[in-house]
Amino acid sequence: MFHMSRNQQHRRKRQKQLCLIALLLCLAVLGFSVWLLFIPNTLNRAGESSALQNSASDSSTAAGTNAPDTPANTDAQGFLAVLEGSTAQLPAADGSWNSSDTSVAEVDSSGTVTGVQQGRCQITDGKTNYQIAVRHLEQRQEGTYADGILIVNKSYPLSADYDPGLQPITKDAFQKLSDAAAQEGLDLYIGSDYRDYAYQVKIYNNYCDLYGSEQADSFSARPGYSEHQTGLTIDCNTIDDAFGDTPEAAWLAQHCADYGFIIRFPQGKEDVTGYQYEPWHIRYVGVDIAKEIQKYDLTLEEYLGVDSVYAAPWQG
Repeated sequence: MFHMSRNQQHRRKRQKQLCLIALLLCLAVLGFSVWLLFIPNTLNRAGESSALQNSASDSSTAAGTNAPDTPANTDAQGFLAVLEGSTAQLPAADGSWNSSDTSVAEVDSSGTVTGVQQGRCQITDGKTNYQIAVRHLEQRQEGTYADGILIVNKSYPLSADYDPGLQPITKDAFQKLSDAAAQEGLDLYIGSDYRDYAYQVKIYNNYCDLYGSEQADSFSARPGYSEHQTGLTIDCNTIDDAFGDTPEAAWLAQHCADYGFIIRFPQGKEDVTGYQYEPWHIRYVGVDIAKEIQKYDLTLEEYLGVDSVYAAPWQG
């Protein structure tokens, strides 16, 4: 009996040990299950957040906006951009003008606005509010940036060796735009996109031979002054005035900002842009900027506070 009792005690001890091991295994399995439920999701969210930030940075760089202006959420009725150290004019007012931040922009009694330093503020006469953007110009190897936005026009050329090709962000955004138009039974496609400096030489010289340089300057950019060299510009469908009367042109004007594009040379703004109306010519600037430009019915020149005038006649 004494021997059996010791066996029983031994078995009980082993059972307790097995139960303890089983309990520890259950706890380990439970802990691993909790880890599977929560930790990977947290890591994924962190990774997705990082990827989105990197993507946004890459997209901004590709769009020529690697230090982008941030459109303000405002109920201002008007918009005015001015370069640092330069002036711009507001319309005549019944009351006196006042700036919300004179460290950014000052205004005198006649409505002359002076850009003090890069930033945003509001100027009002008590009835009308204007969103004021003071821009900073920066010269880089490839060209000129206003608040991080690459500007190419008759005043601001690109270097001849700048050769980015059609930028991926431009191509991807246009594909989304084209797909959305197709859902409404419309056909928007790329008629022309990237052109390098050498190709623009041939195009412009050909127009000069046909029409003379003065007339050519109204619809064709000189070599080095073409937005097509940025890789951010697309000519949709056929490069023809008749395109402006199509349903595709009407849809493009209304919806292109939803995909980050603007109509670069709008109708009625020829004196500002320096070019004839081109309903087919769109430029990628990013969704937020495009929507603000569309909201205030601006050209890119007006949005950045720059002009577009050749310094001298063509010497080709």
